[in-house]
Parts: sequence; structure tokens; C-alpha cells
Amino acid sequence: MKKIFKLVYVLSIFTAFTACDDYLDVNKNPNNPAVADLTPDDMISGAQTSTANTLNGRMNQLGNIMVASWSANASDFASPFDDEFRYDITTNFYTDIWTGLYNRTANFTHIEKYEDGQNWDNHKAIAKILKAFYFQYIVDMYGDSPYSEAHLANDNLFPAYDDDQATYVKLNTLLDEAIALIANTDQVTVKPFTGTDVIMGGDMAKWTAFAYTVKLRLLMRQSTLAQTDATLNTYITDQFTAMQTAGATFLTSDVTIDPGYLNSDGKQNPFFAANGLDPAGNSTGNYRMIGPSEYSFDFLNGNETNSVADPRINFLWMPRLANNNEFQGIEQGASTGRPAQLGSGIIKNSEQKSFIMLASESYFLQAEAVERGYMTGSAQGLFNAGIAASFTHLGAGSETAYLGASLNIPNLGWNGGDHYAAIATQKWIALTSTNGAELWMEFNRTGFPLNLPLSSSTTQTSRPNRLLYPDSEYTGNSNNVISQVAQDAFNTKVFWDN
Repeated sequence: MKKIFKLVYVLSIFTAFTACDDYLDVNKNPNNPAVADLTPDDMISGAQTSTANTLNGRMNQLGNIMVASWSANASDFASPFDDEFRYDITTNFYTDIWTGLYNRTANFTHIEKYEDGQNWDNHKAIAKILKAFYFQYIVDMYGDSPYSEAHLANDNLFPAYDDDQATYVKLNTLLDEAIALIANTDQVTVKPFTGTDVIMGGDMAKWTAFAYTVKLRLLMRQSTLAQTDATLNTYITDQFTAMQTAGATFLTSDVTIDPGYLNSDGKQNPFFAANGLDPAGNSTGNYRMIGPSEYSFDFLNGNETNSVADPRINFLWMPRLANNNEFQGIEQGASTGRPAQLGSGIIKNSEQKSFIMLASESYFLQAEAVERGYMTGSAQGLFNAGIAASFTHLGAGSETAYLGASLNIPNLGWNGGDHYAAIATQKWIALTSTNGAELWMEFNRTGFPLNLPLSSSTTQTSRPNRLLYPDSEYTGNSNNVISQVAQDAFNTKVFWDN
């Protein structure tokens, strides 16, 4: 495990494959090996972990704020999340998301292209799957972006930008390649994992199910646009037909990562270290600051229109014990007020696993695919399975009573009249505090849950659709990066956002 944590640090240095001259100096440190000397087995753990840290950290935080899941303790902190609540989107806003995705996925490209005469098919398949998984978020959050010419280092320091919809097609093909590698490799010669696959433990059947589920997400992200685009609808239909012919399987359990988290400095689960307790048991600033928004808390508490009391509220959130057991939400942008704090289903311990994709999301994606006619099966059964998986994920007990109580509630229960709204709203609940980025993208796509309030401190009339390209692209790749102004975050959209 020491090796894994060391590789996470090493790879965070070696992934500076950006459009700038820094890459030219990357291999000059005599105390570190050159990237070319690292085999796929050397790199896979660090590559998996460094990208997951971005997903579970800054992406999760930003997304939860953008969809009014999180607010902040304004009584004890001066102007908490001020830029976020004002929607002050600039080229310096959350630039570490671009770095954490675009730069760090260079490790997967290195594994994908590695050749030494040995059979690295399984390592390469994992690299392709995770590269597709994270590049989807690059497209979803930024739109057009480098892909075809990405990660070429000295061969091309200034990569061109690919069309966002064209990149989606390429990512789908990349997943097909990964699935084929797993299915067709020579099982005698394929290189084993030496304890280095810290996500699936080398279980390639699970990796195949994950690949198909990522394909499902790619296709369903485009499905609302496909309702008015016959060509796109045919493409999606053909993809589902091919998956059915191939006997595709999808995730039935959470995809998690654990490189060996420990209760010591630098080795805690990063989400817990940032938002929970330090190794000595002291609460972090974020643990004292983060809480539910007034809207999200009241929704889970059954106090909003078209909501019912949801048992998951007691696992997503807990009373703020240091302040008279306050158990409430606070309006985003408020100047005072102490909300509840992150609950036992989210903040567990230093050794808790980080999450890549939840089983609940898989079931909700399948439910929507069946409802839209792309797959066969019981959409309601899959919808219920998604809710059950959410209860399991949080340790919230049985979902049976909740399913009955919510069944006929509009936009929430299956018999409430709008199945798509119910799926999207339940996904918003299920992924709260775990995958905020997915919540934000799905809200952009579906518009649910309805009536999400804007922050009280913003002057904008809508929440942003996307992020702006970072300053590093304007200084290092100026001939290719697309010119933007601040309002483009609100006025322009990714291709699927109709």
C-alpha cells in the first residue's frame, strides 16, 4: 500500500501532459523513474486513485452546490462558498477539475499505448474504460475539448479541440474496444494484476459490466436530444441492439476504490480527510461548514411540494451536535444559520472506500432506457431496485415503507404521472453527497427535480450550464482553445443539453 500511495504522488507529477513546456522537464528528476519505464502494472493503481480523488473531491463538492443539495454554516463561517453561491464562473473557477481530469487521464493513455511484447490486454481494457468514464465528464462540463490529439506530449504540445458530440461517439467506441479486449485476450499469456487493481481486484467480468454501464450513461445522456433528432435516435437504438446481441450486463453493486486508506496523515480516504475528521479525531473546516440547503432538507423531510418524509435524511445528514442539535437546512447564500452536518451514511471513517459509480445510478439508467423503449424489462422494477440500492448504500434499512408512501407522489413515485421526472428526482436523492457532478449534469439534461431555488446571493437568473476553460489553456494552448466570456457558462450548452 505504501507503493500505491507513492505512485499516486509520482503520477500526479507525471501527468502534466498539458499544452505547455512543463512537460519537457518532467523526466529530469533523478529520484523518480521516467514515465516510459513504468509498466501498466506499475501505473494502474496510481492512475485509478488520482482521478477518483478529483471525482470524489472537487467535482463532488461543486456539483452538490450547483443542484442545491449542499449549503453551508453561515453563522460560524464568513461568506462560506461565496464564489459558488454567487455562480461566479471564471477561468480561475475550479480549474483543478480540468487538471484532475484532462491531465491525470494521461496515465490511462500511457497504459493504453504501452508496448513491450507482453500481453497487457486487461490493463489496457481498464485504462480505456476509465478514460472513457472521465472524458465524458470533460465533455459534460466543458463541451468541445481536446481528445484525438490529447496526451501526445512532445509530439503535440498544442492539441486541437474535438467537437463534443463527436467525442461522445469516440468514447463509445473506446468502450467497445475495452470490452473486446477483455473477451478476446489470451488467458494463458495475459499479464495478471499484482494486487494493483484497487477498484475491481482484477475481476474482469465486473469491469465488463462497468464498461456497459458507462456506455449506458453515454447513451442516456443523449436520449432527451434524441427525441427530436431522428439520426441520433437511430444511433442510440442501434447501440442498444448491439448490446443486447452481445449479452450486455450492467452494474448491480457500487463501484468503489480503496488503495489502502488508513487513519494517518496523507493516507485517509480523501473525502473523509477533507470533509470529516483528521487522524487525531478533530473535525475539519468542511465538516463544520457543509450542510444541507433549505430546499433539499425540506424535500427529504416531506415539507416541500410533491415530497414525503424520507428515512434517508437521517443517514445523509445528522444534527449539528455542537450547536444544540440543530437539524435543518439553510438557504444557499444566507448570511446566518447553522444547518445539519454530513451524516453517518456519508462520513464513516478514515478507511471508507471512495465511490466511482453507484449501483443505484445503474438501475435508474436502465429504468429510463426501458421506459424510452431502448431496452426490454420492467422499468418500475428497475426504478424500485435503484431506490433499494440507495437505501443499502447509505445503510438506511428497508425501502419498502418509503416505496409505498411515495408511490403516487407526482415527480417522485412511479405512479405519480411522470416516470422520467421520478427517475431523475430519485437519482438526485440517491447521489447526494456521493457524486455531485452527476447530479449537476443530470439536472442540466432533465430539469429535475423541479423548482430548485437559486442561491439568494447570486445576481444570475439561472444556474450555470458548464465551466469555462481554465487560464492554463488560454496561455498554453491559445491557438486552439475556444474564446469564451463569463456569461458563456450560462448562455451556451453542451450538445446534449436541449
